[in-house]
Amino acid sequence: MLVFAAQATERLKYILDEILLHRYGLTYTITDNPDYFIASKTPKIYYGTHIIEGCVNIPAGSLLFDESIVAQKLEVIDHPNWIKYFYGFTYQNIPDFKTTTVYLPFDVLAASFYLLSRYEEYLGLATDEHNRFKAENSLAFKHHFLEIPLVDCWVQNLTKNIQKCYPNLTLNQAKFKQINTIDIDFAYKYKGLSRCAKWRKFLGSILRKKIDFAVFNPPQHDPYDTYDFMLKAANEKKIETLFFLLLADYGSYDKNISPKSDVFIHLAKTLAQTNACGIHPSYKGSLISKLYKQEHHYFKSIFGKDATLNRHHFLKIKLPLSYQKMHKMGIIHDYSMAYAKHTGFRASTAQAFKFFDVINHQTIPVWVHSPCVMDVTLKQALKLNPDQAKQKIKLLKEITKQTGGEFISIWHNSNFDSAENWENWSEVYVSLFE
Repeated sequence: MLVFAAQATERLKYILDEILLHRYGLTYTITDNPDYFIASKTPKIYYGTHIIEGCVNIPAGSLLFDESIVAQKLEVIDHPNWIKYFYGFTYQNIPDFKTTTVYLPFDVLAASFYLLSRYEEYLGLATDEHNRFKAENSLAFKHHFLEIPLVDCWVQNLTKNIQKCYPNLTLNQAKFKQINTIDIDFAYKYKGLSRCAKWRKFLGSILRKKIDFAVFNPPQHDPYDTYDFMLKAANEKKIETLFFLLLADYGSYDKNISPKSDVFIHLAKTLAQTNACGIHPSYKGSLISKLYKQEHHYFKSIFGKDATLNRHHFLKIKLPLSYQKMHKMGIIHDYSMAYAKHTGFRASTAQAFKFFDVINHQTIPVWVHSPCVMDVTLKQALKLNPDQAKQKIKLLKEITKQTGGEFISIWHNSNFDSAENWENWSEVYVSLFE
């Protein structure tokens, strides 16, 4: 594919890589020579401000040629084919074409870059109590497309437009995939607790006025030991399951049993026999580099290799710092690109994509995967009952299937305990695989 552009910036190359190379499987060349472009007989895209006959024309705004980060004035337009778009453009003097010519109503490259790069998360907008970017501040939430993988819809429609001009051009088609991911924040409710941890848990139950004597006389089967059930439900439908292990020393938001305990190490190694395991950087570790490195060291001491899969505890990521740190520690795939309080697609895609550092103008080779639904979000943030949660899951899975994306769910082994008001949520978990 030949692409005309006034300048081959890092932003432009990134989004062309994402759409043409990674999604379509097309290699491309960028030229700024209009005569060479017009004379070329190869499939081509003109990225400019007027129309070239016989090719695909995408109107070029300024975003991909800028180097600064500034708030964008965006008008979101509803459209029957593109669903919604922004960076709209109106061409002047559209000629009567003699050959098939396509021209888009908006800068799909800039709009896709804005969403995939998480450009808006660099703008210093208000954060929540955990210093996380709030879904309510996102363009997707404000304009009601958070639960639509809009970039994927755009790519599907762009495919149709490219094939109008070049019907013999072969473009890769996205294929639906489901990935089941489990966070182990609490490996067990009682098993493996140190003496100090038992007393801490017991005193905490007194303060909550729900005294838990089982701390000192635990049941034969630990309520959080749900691993066999969770794996059986996924394995029956041949769905891949990934486990993310919290490997932190005790803290206010990091309360797993010790990653150095025999009980934890045995569990981790057992799970790793049949499933991929990743690291779940702690609340404190996401803030303190020394702790972050220590947790990676714990991972390597257990598994004998460095972690390559990651999801941050509390989904607590800061751009671009979190991805810079991941890359330095050898992380290849991250599953943190989700909101804790809302379902949907944080980067408006259900496809994996590489992270782009907007500050330093560079692609970081960490593949970003976007979970769209989490148990805690459904029950605690959205206040859905089990039947409502099943319906929400069904809708999100269906839109992901339609766009050929990855349907990624986040669940916790600890969230089936009826003593903690999770009655019937095992049925919701099973519905993920229906």
